[in-house]
Amino acid sequence: MGRSGKYLAFGAVAALIPAMVAATVLEKLRGADAARDWVYHSPWFMLLWGIAAAAGMALLFRRGISRQVFTTGLHLGFVCILAGALTTHLGSESGQLHLRKGEETTSYLSEDGTETPLGFGLRLERFTIEYYPGTRQPMDYRSEVTLLPEGISRTISMNRILKWNGYRFYQADYDADRRGSILAVSHDPWGVGITYAGYILLMVCMTGFFFQKGTAFREHGGQVRLPRRLQIGLFVAGAALLLGCAWLICRKWLFEPLLPVLRSPLLWIHVSCMIIAYTLFALVAFIGVAGLFRKEESARKQLQACSLVLLCPPVFLLTSGTFLGAVWANLSWGCYWTWDPKETWALITLLIYATALHGRSLAAFRRPGFFHAYCVLAFLSVLITYFGVNLLLGGLHAYADIGPLHTPILSWVVS
Repeated sequence: MGRSGKYLAFGAVAALIPAMVAATVLEKLRGADAARDWVYHSPWFMLLWGIAAAAGMALLFRRGISRQVFTTGLHLGFVCILAGALTTHLGSESGQLHLRKGEETTSYLSEDGTETPLGFGLRLERFTIEYYPGTRQPMDYRSEVTLLPEGISRTISMNRILKWNGYRFYQADYDADRRGSILAVSHDPWGVGITYAGYILLMVCMTGFFFQKGTAFREHGGQVRLPRRLQIGLFVAGAALLLGCAWLICRKWLFEPLLPVLRSPLLWIHVSCMIIAYTLFALVAFIGVAGLFRKEESARKQLQACSLVLLCPPVFLLTSGTFLGAVWANLSWGCYWTWDPKETWALITLLIYATALHGRSLAAFRRPGFFHAYCVLAFLSVLITYFGVNLLLGGLHAYADIGPLHTPILSWVVS
């Protein structure tokens, strides 16, 4: 496949990035349905992902990197995730189920507005809201249901889903009189399993990558020698960024009662991974600025080596945080990816920085001047993801389709 394979793989990724940028703007101007119909769910967009995956794997095996098991596993993990996403898109069903106290329901309302039979019945016995002591802040929403004809009792609450006969039920909303409950329904027998397999493969291979020989991380890890003043400056800048960002998040956790869906360890891990990744990207950008102002080629190369060592951890942390957030969303609302602008820009940032790690395939990234300039400009995607989406593009950070119950939760997440 040779050079044509390289052009196909990286060309497809290069086309995907502006396509997703345009889609987030389109969503702001014309709404989420327009962005999905014209971009995210369009055949040409899916074809680009398919080309990137197929050409990338062909290029990987042709170059002999297949002998590096963790590098191969990383790329296979992404391919697996894409396959799971396609399976979900083509084969899943979802909708809502409205239950009134004491009434039995044997069907749900699908997304296209048709009544779809479940093959079993559900009866709502009771719906309750639990509050934090001494406040009117909800601590949990609970629907106590009976599965029919078996007569089995189950409780559905935030972060506690009901799985039955291939269906998953999530607490989504409730009636104003609190005698009715609205559940989100999801039926995805294959897609979630394939996607989760990709997540697990990614996590295992990202860990093993740091111990694998022949990578840029290992190659430059023992060669980095920075001037002491630069070391101190980077440490102070990184510590200030990390503490500042952590405070913005932790003040909510420490001083305010948590909304029901936020009481999940996955959310804490997700947020921590993202904040640390953004902080390390900022450090790489600072090094890039220093590299651009250095005239000596040897000094530029030394700073490039430092950036390459620092770049792998945040790329992997951003990957972990993005997909752990998807798992949390799936467990809470039954949908792990909705192409919300916040999600989309996190993916854009991941692709931009991951490209910089492919210097062996892309000769431009072996030139220190280009590499440093790229890392400085790449940080713009972090700023847009963290600040710009909230200020300019809006969106409810992934889960707006589920119902008004989550509006205050989502405003917290994107703040």
